[in-house]
Formats: sequence, structure tokens, C-alpha cells
Amino acid sequence: MKISKQTSFAILFIVSLIFVFFVGRTFNAETGTRSFMLTLNGVSHFRKGLDVSGGTRLVYKISYDKYEKVYTNSTELAAVKKTIETIIMKNIDSRISKLGVSDYKAYVQKLDNQNYIVVEIGGIADLDQAKELIGKTLELEFKLQNPNKPTKATIAARKVLANQVLAEVTKNPENIQKLLEGRMSENIYHSIYTGNTLDQLPDLYKNNPKLLDNATIGKLYGLIEGTYATIYQQSNNALTQGTGTKLDGYTMFRVIDKKQGKDISWNIATVYVFEDVFVQDRETWVPATDGENILNGAYFKYASTSASEVGEPVVVINLDDKGKEVFCNVTQANINKPMAIFVGGNLLTAPNIQSKICGGTAEINGSFTSDSARQLSNALNEGTLPAPLILMQEEKISPSLGDNALTWALRAGLAWLIGIMIFLYFMYGYKKMILTGIMLIAFLTVLAAIMKLTDYALSLSGIAAIILSIGMWVDANILIYERLREELKEWKSISWAIDTAKDRSRSAIRDGQISTGLIAFVLFSMGTNMFKWFWSMMIITMLLTLLFNVPLTKILLHAFYDKKTN
Repeated sequence: MKISKQTSFAILFIVSLIFVFFVGRTFNAETGTRSFMLTLNGVSHFRKGLDVSGGTRLVYKISYDKYEKVYTNSTELAAVKKTIETIIMKNIDSRISKLGVSDYKAYVQKLDNQNYIVVEIGGIADLDQAKELIGKTLELEFKLQNPNKPTKATIAARKVLANQVLAEVTKNPENIQKLLEGRMSENIYHSIYTGNTLDQLPDLYKNNPKLLDNATIGKLYGLIEGTYATIYQQSNNALTQGTGTKLDGYTMFRVIDKKQGKDISWNIATVYVFEDVFVQDRETWVPATDGENILNGAYFKYASTSASEVGEPVVVINLDDKGKEVFCNVTQANINKPMAIFVGGNLLTAPNIQSKICGGTAEINGSFTSDSARQLSNALNEGTLPAPLILMQEEKISPSLGDNALTWALRAGLAWLIGIMIFLYFMYGYKKMILTGIMLIAFLTVLAAIMKLTDYALSLSGIAAIILSIGMWVDANILIYERLREELKEWKSISWAIDTAKDRSRSAIRDGQISTGLIAFVLFSMGTNMFKWFWSMMIITMLLTLLFNVPLTKILLHAFYDKKTN
């Protein structure tokens, strides 16, 4: 059964009404996605841009520590920092645009001769949620074994770092693990143990049995200097690089639980459940460099999944032309030595370099499943950074144009629409004014449904685009009305005149809309975030005018005037 155009437009209008008033969206902070939901207050679920609703400002400092150790020439270091800033800005933009935020701005701000990355995110009032979105960005690092022995200076520096870590975890000792995620590349380790001072515990506790005996449950203790040796073999989470390795450093710990009484399985009187943090007194791994360039995410192009020679899932990192050269030089100079690959500060693998690798790819084989390899590949592609970001400041920000900016913009738009209706009344009579009003309601309803469907963030630039597009939309109607008036002067029937007026005005309407659409497309692809909201709305309304407004005008004109005189 063929559905008429009138029925199709009626169905579209009803569906749009339901979508506007009874459909909303909910945000999943874990997956970073927004899903549809049914609600009785759908109007409140339209997203608002940063300039309308305000949001969150995060200020990050870029940590250049590992670059400053390699680049001693100030000119070279400045050039490297500039490149890093460009890469970080690009990756942050790509990362945030795929997540559940309505509007955002990211820019570099210079304060006290230090460049900071400022990220302003709209549509998120929860600071923790905003930090989580930015914090998912990963750092890719290639490291080699440190050939240098500890010195008094390096040990002192590590002790300073240990005190900094202690200060961090003291603020929230019950959340130690999350605070220290991704710091294995700094030789900072977090462990949770169940046992007693005589059973397979690090030497530090074996040699100091009163540490656990006298500890109060839940209280954080540190810094404790000593040897932290275990009998565990090397793994992604182990502290040692082989049985019996002695690791000196600084420890802080807290007892989570203390179970008294003889236990058959343990055959001991007291069982402890405790966690500790160990900061090694030296750097086991140092950045891989060919003497001039540090091999890391700065040269990263993209990641993909593949299979190793034995058929196991692996992640393949592809480097750019410069990275290909650096990787070749590094591997050639370190044959038969291990190279560690860290992602997000976690050690994934540390294979020995068998020969120089000059193909521009690096293979990560971290005992992956197909799903975990794909997840890591996607995470790398979505935002690997060449240097870590340190959050320095966080705050909520008010709308840049005032709390009432949206209200006044809507009032201005309403006043403008009333002016158009008055103009149409004096030019073409009340019937065409009512007809235009009906089409305007249908146009705005369908447009609102499209905005909610596409999760468009309503900003002041978007409102300006809507107001401008309504002007162009009314201009299309006026072309049809004027053509209809000319056709009726030739004493043609009203039905014939309506069809002819629509057909003869179509080319002018089409050319005007398409020319505007082409300009909008160019500015959308080249403009800033604010202009993208403006021109993306212009493109939407251009398509809606051509595909919805013009055909509906013809249908309503027939309904109002067919078999009647004008």
C-alpha cells in the first residue's frame, strides 16, 4: 500500500513531537556514551553548549621531565615542547569530541613562562566526571634498562619523589590503588598481601616483624627505608626481575585487616591483610633514546591488532617516518638488551631486542585476548600522548555570555518571528500568515527532534543559525507566494497555479540553499568549535528546507486554496 505525502508528513510530525517531549538521553560515565531513554520531561534533555550552560574548566601542566633530561640545548628543547603541545591539543580534541560532552574548548595558556593546557567542557557539572574523561588519555613509552648505578644525588631525588607519593596517598589512603595507577614506569609499585611476617612477605617485613604487629588497622605508615626483596618471579605486577633480586627503596603501608586465631590452611596465629607502596631508590627503566630523540608517543601514528608468529593476539604500533628512523637507531644500538613498552604507565612487555627493527612498527605481546588487544588498540588510537598531563586546577565556570543569555536569545527570536508574521499578514493576508505559522511549527518541531537525535549542543551560535535559517526558510515561502500571485494573474486555476508556482520557484530556492550549504560546509571543515556549531546548524536547516518545507508548502497551499479564489 502506497503512503501519501500528506500521511508521511503527518507521521513525521507526530514522531518528532514524541521525540521532543518524551525522549531523553542518559550518560554512562564508564563507557563515555549517551543512550536514549523515555521520560515525561523530554524538553529538559536538550543539550546546551558551554556558552549557554557553563561547565567545567580543567588546567593541566605538561610534564617535560624526561625531555629535559635528554635535550640540553634550549632551542631544541623549545622546539620539542612546541611539537608536544601540538600533538596533545590534537589528541585531546579528538578524544573529547567522541565522548559525552555537549561543547568544549581546549587551548594553550601561558602563565609564568610555563604553558598550560586549559580544557573547558560544557554539559558536565560533575568535576570528577570531567577529570575521568580527560584522564583516560594514555601515554605510550619505550624504555631501556638503566645502565647507571645509583648515586647519592639520584637516591636523594628518589627520596623526594617518595615523600611526594606519601603526601598524595595520605590525603586518601583508602583509595591508594587508584591514585597510583599507571606509575610503574616511575618504579612506583602498589601491592596487596595476605599472610604473616614469616610467610612469603617482602624482606622489609620479615626483618621488622613489629611493623605489622603494632600497626593500627586503617592507619597509613611511612616512609620506611630498606630492602624490598620477594621470591616472586618477574611479571607485569612483580617488583623483582628474578628470584632473590634485592631492591632498595622507600615503603609506606597500612593494615586493612588483622585476623587472630589459628588457621588450619595457614597454620599460623595471625593473618594480616595489608597493602603497601614501594618507591624504588633508582630508575630501573630510562627513556629509550638514540642520543637526540626520545622514542615515545610523539611518533605514534596508529595502532592495530594482529597475530604473532605463534598465533597469539598482539597490538601493532605504527610509527611515522621520523619515529621509524629513531626506532631503527635505538634497536640497532641495543641488540640483545630488553626494551620495555609502557602504556598508561603500566608495563606491558619487555622483550629482548634480537636485531635492528627499521620497518616502522613495534609489536606489543602482553598475553592478550582478542578483545583486550582490540581495546588497547582503540584506546591508543583515541588519545596517546607524548607527555603526561598533571592536573593543576579545577573549577566550575559560568556561562561566558551570562546566565540569561539563552532566555534573551529565545525572546529575540520570538520577537523576530512575530515581526515576520505581521509582515506576511500585510503582504499576503491572514490565510498565508496562518499557513506559514503552521509550517513554522512543523519545521521547528522536526528540527528539534533532529537536534535531540544527533545530540546537538544548543549554543548561542546555533541559535543564531536557527534564526538566520528561518529567514531563509521564509524567503523560500515568499518566492512560492510571489510566483503563485503571478500565475493567478494569468487566470489559471488555483490548483494549476499552486503546482506551477512550486515547480518554477524550485530552482531559485534550491540554488540559494545549496550555495549557503556549500559555504557552511567549507567553514564547518575549517572553522573553530564555535563556528562549527553555527555552520552545522545551517547545513541541517538547509537540508530540512529543501526536503521538508518546500513539499509541505505545496500540500498546505492545496489544502487552503484548492477550488477557491485567492
